[in-house]
Amino acid sequence: MELWAAIDLMEGSAVTLVQGRAKERTVWDESPLRLAERWQDEGAHGLHVVDLDAAFGTGSNAEVARRIIKESRVPVQVGGGIRSAEAADGWLGDGASRVVLGTLAFSDPAAAQSIVGAHGPEKVIVAADYKDGMIVTRGWKESQGIPIVAAAKGLEAQGFRNLLTTAVGRDGMKTGPDVATVRELAFATRMKITASGGIRDVSDLLDLERAGAAAAIIGRALYEETVKLGDAKGRVA
Repeated sequence: MELWAAIDLMEGSAVTLVQGRAKERTVWDESPLRLAERWQDEGAHGLHVVDLDAAFGTGSNAEVARRIIKESRVPVQVGGGIRSAEAADGWLGDGASRVVLGTLAFSDPAAAQSIVGAHGPEKVIVAADYKDGMIVTRGWKESQGIPIVAAAKGLEAQGFRNLLTTAVGRDGMKTGPDVATVRELAFATRMKITASGGIRDVSDLLDLERAGAAAAIIGRALYEETVKLGDAKGRVA
């Protein structure tokens, strides 16, 4: 299972939110560029960079994200506010290994599919963020009224191959990941599942691996050092 380090950007800094609430955030002292270098040195398979200001419609951290991409030695997938094919094309042209599509995949499936058609399915990962079992979009503010498993099946039928699941209710809470939903998704689809939200320690990563996750995105646990990438890589296949 691949281990990706999360770098969530807000107002130029790396932050961690609690259940997606911008007002409940921890701002980390190290710069995003220094953190990107640190996670690479510690063995991250890739960097998961999200522009939260763009996701919430309050600003942009595009220049910081571009610098991370330019200087990175590992793949960088970028998300947050990518709501058009042109925006996705731009990030991929800037060197992102993959774009994260959330709102666009549900509000304009044809546009999202056009990105897959232009760049291939491995260049796109769909963010199936969910709260109380239902898909949420637009910075986790709007419910789509679609159950997570049904949404995943629909996305697979449309040609998407990579799925990023975030249990919003567990994000930043240190309560453990939603292993049951990951297991259900892995059983119900053939998509590559990347799990995010609630990861506390290596045992959580092992549980996700056994449930069928192909990758995990680690945020607060890295920053608070309850997960160390070097140790985790030695235990997770």
